[in-house]
Amino acid sequence: MGTTMRRGSLMRALWGLLAVIGLVVLALTHLGAAVPLGDALAVLRPHVILLGVPVVLGLLLARLGRVALVALAAVSASAWFTYSDWHGTADRLTGTGALSIYQKNLLWNGTDRDALLQDIRTSDADFVTLQEVSRENAAIVDGLADLYPHRQICQSAGNGGIAILSRHPLQDGQDGCRAGEGIILARADLPNGDSLWIGSVHLNWPFPYDQARQVPGVIRGLAALDEPVLIGGDFNMVPWGSAVRQIARAARADRVGGYGSTFPGFGWFAPLAIDHVLVPDGTAARAEVRPRFGSDHLGVLVRLDLPGQAPSR
Repeated sequence: MGTTMRRGSLMRALWGLLAVIGLVVLALTHLGAAVPLGDALAVLRPHVILLGVPVVLGLLLARLGRVALVALAAVSASAWFTYSDWHGTADRLTGTGALSIYQKNLLWNGTDRDALLQDIRTSDADFVTLQEVSRENAAIVDGLADLYPHRQICQSAGNGGIAILSRHPLQDGQDGCRAGEGIILARADLPNGDSLWIGSVHLNWPFPYDQARQVPGVIRGLAALDEPVLIGGDFNMVPWGSAVRQIARAARADRVGGYGSTFPGFGWFAPLAIDHVLVPDGTAARAEVRPRFGSDHLGVLVRLDLPGQAPSR
């Protein structure tokens, strides 16, 4: 009898400890803005949520009903917020879209450049945002010069520069080079007379790397803009990470969601959607994932209608 009671107490203590550890880790995945480690853990939030199911069952078997209820509530709330961020907040586009943007991290030494060139041309996008524009990838930019005569390319630390290619005239030139902060900006003059800021983002990985240091600089650059902003980039962060949400808030923009992985480097274990397009508030948009074409990232093609606008070429 005494042995059985001791075993029961030990099991309750172990399940209770496991629940506390899990709840702390889960909470940290929502606190990346305050705790940089949180954004690194956010990458694995879906795994923590899934592991929460057997933990809740174990708590119930250990007769820790109140703790199980708290754990179930936390896991359910986290799953809902995670799904909402993955789904995106942009309105769903039902038509063809008056504007489009093609987002692509090229990989500094990527291959299959001819296929990528053809895909960008076929997409007929208005804007192309590129990262890792290395010397090896200069042929891609040059190969698109006839379709995209307006461009801004800025150097950044690491594997090549960041670029914006545009069918429409770009203003501000080098003043928009904030590549050291992870973003470059240029103002596009649309055919209907309106202006639209275009941003290309390339953030470093989160903790222990310096993504948390870059984000405030990106936010400062966006806060100074008084016109709508359209952003494409490799954020090196999942949709529910604080870096993506903070930048979207600063840009007064919505993320276009609904797709799975854009970085298949970790296989089925961690399908990471880390390439994103942010559109101005109220924009209807639809995203389509494009093949890798020799890169370690997939491309993202987004078609959109700006609120109250229907620009034509």
